[in-house]
Amino acid sequence: MRLIYRIKQAMLATGDWVIFYITFWLSLSIRNWQIPNWQIIEKNLDLFSILFIVWLLINYINGLYDLLKIKGQLFRRHFIESAIMSLIISVLIIYTLPTRGIVPKTILLLNILLGYSLSYLWKIIFNKYINTKTLKTNVIFIGLDNETLEITKIIQRYPEKGYLTKALIDPEKHTGSDEFPFFDVYHDLSILKTKIDDYKASLLVIANHLKTDTETLKELYRLLFYNIKIVDTSSFYEEITGRIPPSVFSEGWFLEHLQTRQIIHEKIKTFYDYMAGFVMGICFAILFPFIALAIKTNSKGSIFFTQARVGKNGKIFTLYKFRSMYVLADDGSAEISGAEFAQKDDKRITFIGNFLRKTRLDELPQFINVFKGEISLIGPRPERPEIVEQLKKIMPYYDLRHTVKPGLTGWAVIHQHYTDNLESSLQKLQYDLYYIKNRSLLLDISILLKTVNVVIRMMGQ
Repeated sequence: MRLIYRIKQAMLATGDWVIFYITFWLSLSIRNWQIPNWQIIEKNLDLFSILFIVWLLINYINGLYDLLKIKGQLFRRHFIESAIMSLIISVLIIYTLPTRGIVPKTILLLNILLGYSLSYLWKIIFNKYINTKTLKTNVIFIGLDNETLEITKIIQRYPEKGYLTKALIDPEKHTGSDEFPFFDVYHDLSILKTKIDDYKASLLVIANHLKTDTETLKELYRLLFYNIKIVDTSSFYEEITGRIPPSVFSEGWFLEHLQTRQIIHEKIKTFYDYMAGFVMGICFAILFPFIALAIKTNSKGSIFFTQARVGKNGKIFTLYKFRSMYVLADDGSAEISGAEFAQKDDKRITFIGNFLRKTRLDELPQFINVFKGEISLIGPRPERPEIVEQLKKIMPYYDLRHTVKPGLTGWAVIHQHYTDNLESSLQKLQYDLYYIKNRSLLLDISILLKTVNVVIRMMGQ
């Protein structure tokens, strides 16, 4: 179902890739004031082919291929940052890699200026004529529930996702057409085949509670040889939001979707966990004197902060961090009234602590936890035992996030900000369960690259 979205992303990135090669040729032409021959092109082609891959990766990390964000002032800022970052990293690569004595500084500068200028123009054209107007999947919803309401609002708000709601068939007559001005509402299931033809629909989304309804199943059976995809609301909700809907939380669902072990993925993950721990350990050794001095100068208290957290299978372990809050209690913590959530703009965070949190440098000591096998590079963020007990009373299935190792970063981290109330905690659980259900090497790479973006932009918490 995300195929159209991926096709659009591929079109956007491929357009940039082609533009970079075109402007490479233009840069050589301008630099030599003549059309370059193959010998000149070949002398620089290998190096610039590597650079173009790096530029595309930088663009991805900075969100330039996020179809929901390729417009507005924030996008323009990210675009300029990507161009500057591409230039800096390219210079480092040129002076690091063996380049047969070639240092194409002028060609590089021209390629960056021309390439990113045309790339920006390409994105304006793409957003205006392709992103929101073409390659859309027409959707008809059957039945009304809370997930359907949320999905239709998301589709209306974000046409870039590639879906267009054409109609709702509500046989239970929960709503009238005046409540949904952006699409048509019907109450007779017998017109389903006609409306599929009328709206050229290619996707039917069935409310979960109607999947066992006899009349609904009869109508769906008639569509058996129709060229149309049929999914339930929970599957489509997961696709649209990146979360598991709370309405499906049950023992049966969890046994079906979360029981399977992914042995190959787990072995690969163990390897890159230790690699990440090794890199973190080196960074820790290099930065420790400076961070320690800054912490001690900025506020009284210890350099490190330890705290009990809940790990895989509910096992309690000690998490290590650089201290980022003022010491307000006898145990060295910033809590005087028991366990509590960190808040946005929390007054307990020190000046240096704020910088450490935004850059995620406060988590460098967790390389110890990685080597001890207590946390992974990617997974649900570990929570306090006291808070876990509170949430388990309200969310009976909260413990399921402990079926995998907690992580330094995760799917919920890149989608959510502070979880300081019940609603945001429930959403966090939905994101975590989505990751546990769909975990794969590709998803881990996506999370890691987006985490790099969070760190670079100092958006850590």
